[in-house]
Order: sequence, then structure tokens, then C-alpha cells
Amino acid sequence: MRQGSRRAAETALMSGGARQTAGAVELRRGVLELAVLLLLRLENHGYAVRQSLKVNGLQVKEGTLYPLLRRLESKGLLRGRWDSTGDRLRKFYCLTEHGQGCAEEMKQKFDALVVIIEGIHGKA
Repeated sequence: MRQGSRRAAETALMSGGARQTAGAVELRRGVLELAVLLLLRLENHGYAVRQSLKVNGLQVKEGTLYPLLRRLESKGLLRGRWDSTGDRLRKFYCLTEHGQGCAEEMKQKFDALVVIIEGIHGKA
């Protein structure tokens, strides 16, 4: 993706601004779930996931991310474990086998949708 296109995507959708349409909110929610699953192919804790999302242009509030992590864990897509090493207690997450399959399926469907939308947009 070109730098200008990426920046436009970040401002148009990923910032989670207050005046998003219902459709944009739903789209962002699905993209966020996919992004979190892809990031957690390698084990990490919630704050690090939030920072990785931010670095990649997806601003997420703690009140959005942590309930999402718990929901994905309850669905069996993530495995969580508590770790008290270091200065504080942290919960680390990683994909389960089921989560890996779901992440791959979601990514394939996302990629197919991008091709369709780009084709429609190019014809307009």
C-alpha cells in the first residue's frame, strides 16, 4: 500500500473518531479483531498489543481492547496466562490452534473483499 493511501486509511477509519457512521464502526470492529488475532500469532500482553496497533495506525482505547481480548479468549481463539515476572502482573495471550485457523480464514476473506472493493472503486 502506498504511503499516501495508508495515511488516508488511518485518518478515515482507524482513528475511531466520534462521528463515524454505523457501517464504519462495524468495519473497524472487524478489522480490529483480525488485527489482534494476527498480532497474537506470537505471545504478548495487552499493553504491547495496544502499542503495536498504535504503531501500525490503529488507535484503540483500553476499554475496547481488553474486553475484546477476553471475548476472543472465551471463544477459544486465544489462550491467556498470567505472569508475575517483572514489576507487575500481566496477562499474556497467544492464538490457539482454533484461533490460528480463524485468523487465516478471516485474512483470506478480508483480502478477497479488498480486491472486490478496489475493482468496484476503480470502475466508478
